[in-house]
Amino acid sequence: MVPKLDLVVDRGTDVPLGAQLAARIRTALAAGALVAGDRVPSVRELAEAAGVNVNTARAVYARLESEGIVRSEQGRGTFISGAANDEAATRRELRRQIAQLETALARLPPPPTLANEPRPAAKRPGPAALSTDSLEAVRDELFERLSELEAQRTAVLQRLRRLGVEDSEQRTPSRRATPSLAGARIRWVGA
Repeated sequence: MVPKLDLVVDRGTDVPLGAQLAARIRTALAAGALVAGDRVPSVRELAEAAGVNVNTARAVYARLESEGIVRSEQGRGTFISGAANDEAATRRELRRQIAQLETALARLPPPPTLANEPRPAAKRPGPAALSTDSLEAVRDELFERLSELEAQRTAVLQRLRRLGVEDSEQRTPSRRATPSLAGARIRWVGA
């Protein structure tokens, strides 16, 4: 534990205790009292030293970790982040971007195919720890695929407009468009 760390909170202010503790750690870091690699108090030690609930201390570290100020290592403790954590932050951001692109792709309807044309099989590689370069490649591939699908969708909508077919997205959905249990029979099977 770093002895120079001032963890006293002021209960007489309107500033939440967790925000005060996070500010204390940020201030110690800015003043040079804490440097990259320094171990900070455990969650329990922080809670005890500041006189706050353990959940408050846990939330402080979660906030600081999301900001990239500290990093938790299972079984070792919580440490001030250094330049080595830039790689981890980059990987987290790439995973976030990949998740957003996958969500956008999943929301798209499947591309139209002719009745006798088989659908392409989805590539499902096994689980693997990807490098930063691999994560960037996956993100770029997903972005490219999303762009291709959007271009195909636009082309189909333009062809439909030329044929005089109404765009289904612009129609007002009917009131019975969603399934309902109205009129359904429910049968109890119980003990």
